[in-house]
Amino acid sequence: MSTSRRGFLKGILGTSAAGAAATALPGCAPDIDPAPVTDVSASDAGVVDLLVSRYPDLERVGGAITLRVAGEETNLLVTHSGQDTFSVLSNLCTHAACPLGFDGREVVCPCHLSKFNPIDGAVTQRPATVGLRKFVSTYNPGTQVLSIELRAGQDGFPSAVNGEVRLPFTQFPTLRDNGSYVEGTPSGYGKKIFITRGSDGVLSAVDALCTHEACEVSANPSAAGFICFCHNSTFTLQGAVTKGPAVLPLKRFTVTETPDAVVVTGVQ
Repeated sequence: MSTSRRGFLKGILGTSAAGAAATALPGCAPDIDPAPVTDVSASDAGVVDLLVSRYPDLERVGGAITLRVAGEETNLLVTHSGQDTFSVLSNLCTHAACPLGFDGREVVCPCHLSKFNPIDGAVTQRPATVGLRKFVSTYNPGTQVLSIELRAGQDGFPSAVNGEVRLPFTQFPTLRDNGSYVEGTPSGYGKKIFITRGSDGVLSAVDALCTHEACEVSANPSAAGFICFCHNSTFTLQGAVTKGPAVLPLKRFTVTETPDAVVVTGVQ
């Protein structure tokens, strides 16, 4: 079922914020609505399986839906840009966190006209300057099932096993050095983490999702911390906020060191 821009924004952002956003739309936005919302659940392994034929807004080429996944902090924008071509991205614009739509060619922000490549989430038109987060997905034309892996990891980076990520010094020798860091996405968790050793030798590990609008933070070596380039929040190596708009710290993990590895726990 389709949802109007005003109705969608009201449901996602709240009545007062929706009114302000919807009031601003006619003067600056294209004739496109945010993709309609569907509630789904993931398996215990973090996989969402969609039978595409059940979703008319997604089944047609040029269509899209927004998935609100139970228990997940990030909603997903699923686009259908070619006969068997689907992509899954984070659904909020990195400029002002407006829910996104799809015009059949590009992902479009109805609020301020930012545009993104539907395949990789890269910015194609400002004012947004930071791309969208991409999620791993596969489509089976025979069964018409699109599988989205919320906990997929990065090739070559250790997996999270029972909430533990082990980083051997043989693979990550720089973690022995003060002032060093390692970043990567462990399978079984699906989100980027940072492991740092401060100039004082203290090890820390944090989730890379900014607590303001869930953009990924980047290392900021000059300030010995992290910065979110979406809205310029900054954090210490331990995840504490040093500059807003974020008000909550980054999610922090427990770190221990053995003679041959750094071990991060609580990654779940």
